[in-house]
Amino acid sequence: MTRQALLVPVSTVLGVLVAGYALMVEGHRMDQSVPCKAVRAPVALIEYVAAWAGPTLGVAVVAACVLAACSIRRRCATGLWATKPGLLAYVSVWLSIAAIPFELLVLLMAHRPAGVWGGGDCG
Repeated sequence: MTRQALLVPVSTVLGVLVAGYALMVEGHRMDQSVPCKAVRAPVALIEYVAAWAGPTLGVAVVAACVLAACSIRRRCATGLWATKPGLLAYVSVWLSIAAIPFELLVLLMAHRPAGVWGGGDCG
Protein backbone atom coordinates (compact mmCIF):
# COMPACT_ATOMS: atom_id res chain seq x y z
CA MET A 1 0.00 0.00 0.00
CA THR A 2 2.80 2.43 0.89
CA ARG A 3 4.76 1.55 -2.22
CA GLN A 4 1.71 2.14 -4.42
CA ALA A 5 1.05 5.52 -2.78
CA LEU A 6 4.70 6.58 -3.09
CA LEU A 7 4.72 5.65 -6.78
CA VAL A 8 2.43 8.62 -7.46
CA PRO A 9 4.83 11.46 -6.51
CA VAL A 10 7.78 9.73 -8.15
CA SER A 11 5.84 9.36 -11.41
CA THR A 12 4.67 12.98 -11.19
CA VAL A 13 8.22 14.28 -10.96
CA LEU A 14 9.40 11.89 -13.68
CA GLY A 15 6.62 13.01 -16.05
CA VAL A 16 7.46 16.69 -15.61
CA LEU A 17 11.19 16.04 -16.05
CA VAL A 18 10.64 14.04 -19.23
CA ALA A 19 8.37 16.73 -20.69
CA GLY A 20 10.94 19.38 -19.76
CA TYR A 21 13.64 17.37 -21.51
CA ALA A 22 11.51 17.13 -24.65
CA LEU A 23 10.97 20.89 -24.52
CA MET A 24 14.72 21.46 -24.16
CA VAL A 25 15.44 19.23 -27.18
CA GLU A 26 12.77 21.11 -29.14
CA GLY A 27 14.49 24.40 -28.34
CA HIS A 28 17.81 23.15 -29.67
CA ARG A 29 16.27 22.20 -33.01
CA MET A 30 15.31 25.81 -33.74
CA ASP A 31 18.07 27.39 -35.86
CA GLN A 32 17.60 30.57 -37.88
CA SER A 33 21.27 31.44 -38.35
CA VAL A 34 21.54 30.09 -41.90
CA PRO A 35 19.27 31.62 -44.59
CA CYS A 36 16.84 29.27 -46.34
CA LYS A 37 17.66 26.46 -43.97
CA ALA A 38 14.85 24.40 -42.50
CA VAL A 39 13.96 26.05 -39.23
CA ARG A 40 13.53 22.76 -37.43
CA ALA A 41 15.77 19.76 -37.80
CA PRO A 42 14.10 16.37 -38.10
CA VAL A 43 12.61 15.13 -34.87
CA ALA A 44 14.79 12.64 -33.08
CA LEU A 45 13.25 9.45 -31.75
CA ILE A 46 14.23 10.37 -28.20
CA GLU A 47 12.17 13.56 -28.46
CA TYR A 48 9.11 11.63 -29.59
CA VAL A 49 9.56 9.15 -26.76
CA ALA A 50 10.02 11.94 -24.21
CA ALA A 51 7.07 13.93 -25.60
CA TRP A 52 4.77 10.93 -25.43
CA ALA A 53 6.06 9.79 -22.03
CA GLY A 54 5.05 13.06 -20.33
CA PRO A 55 1.27 12.87 -20.82
CA THR A 56 1.33 9.08 -20.47
CA LEU A 57 2.94 9.36 -17.05
CA GLY A 58 0.53 12.16 -16.13
CA VAL A 59 -2.52 10.02 -16.85
CA ALA A 60 -0.89 7.00 -15.20
CA VAL A 61 -0.34 9.04 -12.03
CA VAL A 62 -4.04 9.85 -11.82
CA ALA A 63 -4.95 6.19 -12.34
CA ALA A 64 -2.39 5.03 -9.75
CA CYS A 65 -3.74 7.53 -7.23
CA VAL A 66 -7.31 6.32 -7.75
CA LEU A 67 -6.16 2.72 -7.32
CA ALA A 68 -4.20 3.63 -4.19
CA ALA A 69 -7.23 5.43 -2.76
CA CYS A 70 -9.44 2.40 -3.39
CA SER A 71 -6.84 0.09 -1.87
CA ILE A 72 -6.41 2.22 1.26
CA ARG A 73 -10.16 2.55 1.67
CA ARG A 74 -10.65 -1.20 1.31
CA ARG A 75 -7.81 -2.22 3.66
CA CYS A 76 -7.87 0.52 6.29
CA ALA A 77 -11.41 1.93 5.96
CA THR A 78 -9.96 5.47 5.81
CA GLY A 79 -9.47 8.07 3.13
CA LEU A 80 -6.34 8.49 1.06
CA TRP A 81 -5.36 11.63 2.96
CA ALA A 82 -5.44 9.86 6.36
CA THR A 83 -1.99 8.29 5.91
CA LYS A 84 1.24 10.15 5.26
CA PRO A 85 2.06 8.34 1.97
CA GLY A 86 -1.57 8.76 0.92
CA LEU A 87 -1.49 12.48 1.67
CA LEU A 88 1.68 12.83 -0.39
CA ALA A 89 0.00 10.95 -3.25
CA TYR A 90 -3.11 13.11 -2.92
CA VAL A 91 -1.12 16.35 -3.15
CA SER A 92 1.10 15.15 -6.00
CA VAL A 93 -1.83 13.97 -8.11
CA TRP A 94 -3.18 17.52 -8.12
CA LEU A 95 0.23 18.78 -9.21
CA SER A 96 0.22 16.16 -11.95
CA ILE A 97 -3.23 17.24 -13.12
CA ALA A 98 -1.89 20.81 -13.34
CA ALA A 99 1.14 19.57 -15.34
CA ILE A 100 -0.83 17.55 -17.91
CA PRO A 101 -1.66 20.60 -20.10
CA PHE A 102 2.05 21.53 -20.18
CA GLU A 103 2.91 17.96 -21.16
CA LEU A 104 0.28 17.99 -23.92
CA LEU A 105 1.68 21.25 -25.32
CA VAL A 106 5.15 19.71 -25.43
CA LEU A 107 3.66 16.76 -27.31
CA LEU A 108 2.05 19.11 -29.84
CA MET A 109 5.35 20.94 -30.30
CA ALA A 110 7.11 17.68 -31.10
CA HIS A 111 4.65 17.05 -33.93
CA ARG A 112 4.91 20.46 -35.61
CA PRO A 113 6.06 20.26 -39.23
CA ALA A 114 9.39 21.77 -40.20
CA GLY A 115 9.28 25.13 -41.95
CA VAL A 116 11.70 27.20 -43.99
CA TRP A 117 13.10 30.48 -42.76
CA GLY A 118 12.59 33.02 -45.50
CA GLY A 119 15.16 35.55 -44.30
CA GLY A 120 18.23 36.28 -46.39
CA ASP A 121 18.99 35.47 -50.01
CA CYS A 122 17.25 32.23 -50.95
CA GLY A 123 18.05 32.51 -54.66
